[in-house]
Amino acid sequence: MIVAACATLPPAGTPRDTALHARVGAILEHRGLGADALSVIDNVIRHDLTPPPAAPPIVRELLADPMAAADAATLFDRGVAGALRRWVDSLSVNAAPQPVPGMARTPLRELLDAYLAELAEAQRDLRMAARGPAVDADALVAQLRDNLLSPNRLQEIAAGYDEPQLRRATNAFINATARFTQALREGGAHVEFPDTSVRFESAIGVVVIGARGNDVHVPDAAVIVDPGGNDQYLRAPATGGAISVIVDLGGDDRYLGSDVAVHGLSAIVDFSGADIYAMAGPGLGAAVAGASLVIDLSGDDRYSAELFGQGAAAHGLGAIVDFNGDDSYRLRAGGQGFGLAEGVGVLWDRGGNDTYVSGGLVDLYGRGGGLSWAQGAAFGFRTALGGGIGILRDDAGDDTYQAQMYAQGAGYYYGLGLLWDRGGDDRYRATRYAQGSGVHEALGVLRDESGNDRYELTFGVGQGMGLDLAVGILLDGAGDDRYRAPLLAQGAATANGLGVLADGGGADHWHVDDPRQAWGRAEWSRGLPTLGMLLYDPAHAAFARKDGALSPTLEAARFGAPQGDAPVRHEPVTARRCADAAAPAGETTVPLPEVLRRLAPAFAGGAFDTALYGEVQRRLTAHLEASLGELPRGDFDVLWSLGEALRCAFAGATPEQAANMWAAMERVLVREPATPYAGVIADALRERPAPARQMERILAALDTHPACGVRSAAMRLRGTAADGDARAAALRTAQAALQSPCWRLQSSALAVLTRLGAPPADFGALPTFLRRAQFAAKQ
Repeated sequence: MIVAACATLPPAGTPRDTALHARVGAILEHRGLGADALSVIDNVIRHDLTPPPAAPPIVRELLADPMAAADAATLFDRGVAGALRRWVDSLSVNAAPQPVPGMARTPLRELLDAYLAELAEAQRDLRMAARGPAVDADALVAQLRDNLLSPNRLQEIAAGYDEPQLRRATNAFINATARFTQALREGGAHVEFPDTSVRFESAIGVVVIGARGNDVHVPDAAVIVDPGGNDQYLRAPATGGAISVIVDLGGDDRYLGSDVAVHGLSAIVDFSGADIYAMAGPGLGAAVAGASLVIDLSGDDRYSAELFGQGAAAHGLGAIVDFNGDDSYRLRAGGQGFGLAEGVGVLWDRGGNDTYVSGGLVDLYGRGGGLSWAQGAAFGFRTALGGGIGILRDDAGDDTYQAQMYAQGAGYYYGLGLLWDRGGDDRYRATRYAQGSGVHEALGVLRDESGNDRYELTFGVGQGMGLDLAVGILLDGAGDDRYRAPLLAQGAATANGLGVLADGGGADHWHVDDPRQAWGRAEWSRGLPTLGMLLYDPAHAAFARKDGALSPTLEAARFGAPQGDAPVRHEPVTARRCADAAAPAGETTVPLPEVLRRLAPAFAGGAFDTALYGEVQRRLTAHLEASLGELPRGDFDVLWSLGEALRCAFAGATPEQAANMWAAMERVLVREPATPYAGVIADALRERPAPARQMERILAALDTHPACGVRSAAMRLRGTAADGDARAAALRTAQAALQSPCWRLQSSALAVLTRLGAPPADFGALPTFLRRAQFAAKQ
């Protein structure tokens, strides 16, 4: 589905927000960076990182052309299956006709038999998508009662199904259901139902035609068509190639149970009534390796679910489309437009004053809130699997959005999260990583077209924030708006990300407690620019900090920030966070990968388990080479914790231990020049370089690594050379690196030349921002 919907960005010449692009280009020129600063993320990824399995192509394209992410309409059209969009369009224009006296009646069974034949074809396509052993659907559903799917589970699903075949089944299912429901709607009172309830067998399972009274339907039928009444539907997961369809023509209905589709095709189409959809587990437009849809045409409806619901998918399509009414959506976490690997999750509300509320899963890192993954969010597992596409679209009404972390237009690791509100006076409240927040090579976009809106983050890191090679955009088209966050917000970024907050006009109020990394200010990292931009009307903007109001000059807006003309700063090297003292610990049977996972929250700022800390220090100082051999490849959490632990181990090692560790590092690099541990080795050598001759051998090995980031780290280590052959080698290597297409390596080479007091021999291959930075340094 993602591949089909995301083949290419719009071709050159396609209408786009030219005014926004022009303003961003002008800001980059005023800052002395040039337009190529927008390509930093793309350059780093092309030369240093490999997109993971299941990464949506649109994410990689947008990271190369980040301002195109402001075009919510294109993102929506490319993310949402065309069959679903066409169905919604047809339902939007074709109202139910009035009865025509004397018009021939159409038996329901005639329409139903044609639909069942089409469903049988879709079911055959779905079952043909399975390859190898069947996925344990019961275990998968059980996991979704407590947490989101693990990377191992998602990889198992990816191996178990053929994605193109799943897409064919999904499209066939949507098109068939659209034709049937349209025929019912257009036929109206001229569709003839039986006088009493009917139940019969079909090629796809049991079919039930309900009565006009208040019915209770149990979850044993493949298709239920009910003509009216206040009905109750008990739902169950659709698994193993099953089909589950409900078409209800009227009444205030209740849908209860848990109806996630796991290698199934599921749909609820409710024509009218104030309905209650209450799932005790995952469900309501929630699918894994299949499709699940909820279409509600009218009424003030209430939706509630636990984990993974209300428009959530992995390896499939999960969607809710509600046409009108003042609706409420409540969810524990993982939904309201949420995508995991190869999944598109959509919540699309066409009108009404709606309320969206998401809680959160427990955050092991204690960052001030729970993990919502909701309201236009997508999540991938770093280095293992890319995220999906998560979209929440609300077309009209005064709406309220409330969540905690990773929400309201949030993307994490090759995920695309979009919240698109097209009108109304709206309220957005979240904790962190929200309201247009991209984190780690991902995109998070919140676009609100109009209205007097309020945006609030209780911690920060959002409101147009790009963290670590990611893009975060918040675009507000019009209205008198208020923005509030403590820090790292309102056009902010770190680690070569891009954060943009663009406000289209109105009397706006901006508040941050700490503006040092907010309001369009961002520090360089990896020797390359990080871009934060705040686009606002200086004549009608009011700025306030924790310590009082700020009155920027009108000229400041040309730099994309109230203080955008401040001197450029560079992010400091992250300080080591080590335990004060390692408690004595004996041998333990806990595997090293598990020890490192448990320590990761402590290295990030939590409390240390000193026994575990002492154990990992003992293993790394005494058995470094063997310890590296125990670790899984491609597990980011383990690798990150290893890097922190190794720096601490080196800092506290005795001279004899350090010598053994240097020797182990050299053996690892010689045996496997492309080792995934080269980066952590280079970082550790910053703490404690090896003796000169050994250091030169280690650096020569690092110079051959395929990742430009590793070669760049080796280059900077060469800058410590004092004289003699090492200095001459450093100068030769640095001058040659200026011709590299990798900007990160070029920047490191310039740093080495500056430190050694040698001028660059050739500026020709440098991007604008490095040429201008080098020129400014000479002045």
